[in-house]
Formats: sequence, structure tokens, C-alpha cells
Amino acid sequence: MQISQSGKWVRVVQCLPLVVGLSLLAPAAFAQGVNQPNAAPPSKTLLPLCPSADQWSKVPAEQLAVWADACDENAFFHAYLGAQLLAVGQTEAAAVALEKALLVNPDLPGAQLDFAQALAQIGLKGSARAILNDVLQRPDIQPALKNQLSKVQLVQAQPSWQWQALAQTAYGHESNLNSATYTDTLTLYLSNGPVTLGLSDNAKPVSGDAFKTSVSLNGTLHGMGSQELSVNAALNSKSGAANVGGNNRTAEGALKYSLPVVAGNASGVWQLALGGTQFWMASQTAYSDQGVQLKFNWDTLGAACKWAPSMGSIDQKFPQAPSLNGTYAFARMDWVCSTSKNQETHLALGSGQDKAQDASRPGGNRTRADLLLRHEQLVQMPVMPLIGNLSGQLTAWLRHANSKDKLPYSELLGDLKSNTKRTDFGFGYWVPVSKMWSAGLNIETTSQRSNNTLFNLKNSAFYAGIRWAQD
Repeated sequence: MQISQSGKWVRVVQCLPLVVGLSLLAPAAFAQGVNQPNAAPPSKTLLPLCPSADQWSKVPAEQLAVWADACDENAFFHAYLGAQLLAVGQTEAAAVALEKALLVNPDLPGAQLDFAQALAQIGLKGSARAILNDVLQRPDIQPALKNQLSKVQLVQAQPSWQWQALAQTAYGHESNLNSATYTDTLTLYLSNGPVTLGLSDNAKPVSGDAFKTSVSLNGTLHGMGSQELSVNAALNSKSGAANVGGNNRTAEGALKYSLPVVAGNASGVWQLALGGTQFWMASQTAYSDQGVQLKFNWDTLGAACKWAPSMGSIDQKFPQAPSLNGTYAFARMDWVCSTSKNQETHLALGSGQDKAQDASRPGGNRTRADLLLRHEQLVQMPVMPLIGNLSGQLTAWLRHANSKDKLPYSELLGDLKSNTKRTDFGFGYWVPVSKMWSAGLNIETTSQRSNNTLFNLKNSAFYAGIRWAQD
């Protein structure tokens, strides 16, 4: 995530046609919703302290909240409160009130339109368009209003791509460039008893310097009604470590289709993603995968944290060792919390099973559990007195994974079922030096511990570089 003021204004500009169109229609829409002679009354008896519409329609928005509990079952009150909050710029509070109105009485076209406007202003443009589509299907919409709504839809109907690009290069040092096991000996269980072997020097970790380069491109196709299509591609490489076998490249790509749904508390966005990865060591492919994931991004209005359950499957291939091939099926839960526009915290928990495609795979089937914790924040860091404070983006991340084999890994290692735990921790600090350029550093440590000494691993890395980003 790149937190920037420019990104904020880009999002505002993108939804301006929809917001402007809805703002022009909001007064007429609300009037239509309140004044409909056949509008359904609240489903339950109102609390006695809830005043009549003649009373609360004459009160400023900031004073209406005192009646919120008393008028809890009055859809028209919440619709009016939401419209007033929307008029004074309290968009998120307006969205919460309007959602409450539609939960009590979904058959309020005025509240639907105001709700669509609020969603568009807070960035949920897909959900806003989905609501507009529903309103257009209503038989009781006045022809003039329906014509205006159709024009708003036409503004959004022209498909267009929005692109984001990033390029980064950095130079640094690693303590284990060749990702070698961090152990000196290996014990084999032979027919005549256990034998301890020492590892050769070329199988041990080698430290050194290297260059890291990454390029990514993201594109989103807007104007497909409430639907959205996006493509992502990235290429990462590490070079300069040819003498120790540390050169590698990774290519990743994904295609995502998003469909908003509006159904009371189940409002959100369904997302179907197809993707793949390929990893080369030197010039040979060492790993590749293809997978599919289905995710539901839940829209919880007014809440600091959004959550998204998902499930998927990944087909994993090891061309140089086909017996290691497997299929990983998983379920995952993501929470993204943002207490202010300058910071965001992402927590993810996942688990699944890696099923062997070959019955002879070392270790057989494997279970896995994953944890990801990532925090990003704009901070000011004091530097030299003549320069003052530098405002930059600080990112800290923690990843932890635990995998357990169902079967012994190898007869030569005895009755050993591998149990491996890996932890990655790091942080980065990047400072903008111009509109599109920034400079910074990344520091990361890796620790992998296992009862199978083949999988023990340690590495520490420090890289400093420059980054170019185009929104």
C-alpha cells in the first residue's frame, strides 16, 4: 500500500461523475421517498418518545442524534438523518444512518439513492452502482428521475483503464545469499547404525552483496456497471551473487474479477482471482504454481476494521524434483484496520493442507498454518537540524508459518516427521524526494527452525535504494 495524498485525490476524481450526478438527484430522491402515499410503515410499533416527522424535520442535523434510540424502528427518521448528515459532509455517519433506514424498510428509493451517494463518496463505487441499478428496475420511479439516473449510469458506462506502475532498485548485503541450510552436520540412519556426516563448504551459507530489482504494473478496468476487472503483474530479481548461486528471478501475475452485492448486513464485494508464479534459480525453473481464490470483502460501514474471508487452491510444481509436487487447499481470514488516513494495519490468519501428487513424496501430505501482520504509517523522522523532519512511509511486517509432515521424510533420517517453523520480520522506511521518486531502505531477518536439520535456515538482509511510482 502506498499512502499518499495524490492517491486520495485520484480516488475522489474517479468517482466525481457518480457523486455529482447523485448530489443533483438527492433532494428529489428523498422527497420522493418521504412523500410516497403507498410507502410501507415501520414494521414494529414505534417507541413513545419518537416525535412526529413535523418535529424532527425542523431540527438541525447535529440535534437529531438525540432521538436515534427512540426512533430506532422508524425508517423515515434514519433516512432523513442520513440525508441531513450527507448535506453537511458527515459522509460515513450518513452511510450508517441510511443503511439503518434500509434495514428497517428496504423499499425507500430516496434512502437508496442517498445511500449510493454516500458509498460513492467514501470510495465504495461498485456498491453505489449496484444500488443505482436496483433503483432503475423499480416500476414506481418517476420518469423524469429515472431519466436522470440513466444519464448518471451512462457517465459510468464507458469502460476505461486506470494504471499504476512501480519500479525499484536497491543494493545491499545478505548473510545467506545462497539460502543454504544453517547446520554443520547431518545424521543418517543406515543399516549398520547412525552415521554423522559433515556438510561440505559449498553447501554452507555464504554472505555477500547483491542488487535487488522489482517492477510491477497494476491495471483496473472501470465503467462495467457495478463490476470491476483488474490485472497485476510483477517481476523481481536478485543479481550480483553468481559465484554462490544466489541469483534468482520471480514472475507473478493475477487476474481479478469483482462483483459488489448489496443485501443488508451481507453487503460487500465478491472477488474471484486467478494467478500464477514462476521462480528461476540462475537460468533454470525451480518452482511454479497456478491457483484460484474466492474472497468476500465485507463492507462494514462506520467500523475501523474491515474483514474478508477467502478460500482457494494452488497447484505447485517443482520441475527439477517432480516428486515434491503438491496441491495446497486453504482457507484464510483477513482484517484490515485503519484508525486514520495515515495508517493501516493488516492481519491475516490462514490454514490448509498441501496434498502430495506423488505417493512417494518425502513427508507425504503436509498441514500448514500462516500468520501475517503488517503495519504501514506515515511518520515524521527528525534528521539534521538544518533539514528538520522528513515525512516518510514506515512499514513493518511479521510473517510466521508452521508446516507439519504426515509421514517420515526419508528412511535415511529415521522415523522423523518434519515439523518446520519459519518467521520473517522486517521494516522499511521510504522518504519522497519528488512527486514520483522516493529513497529508502529495507531490513529483514529470516529464521527457520525444524526437527529436520536440512530445513534449518537463517538470513539477515539490508538494502538501500530508490523507487519510482506512477498512480
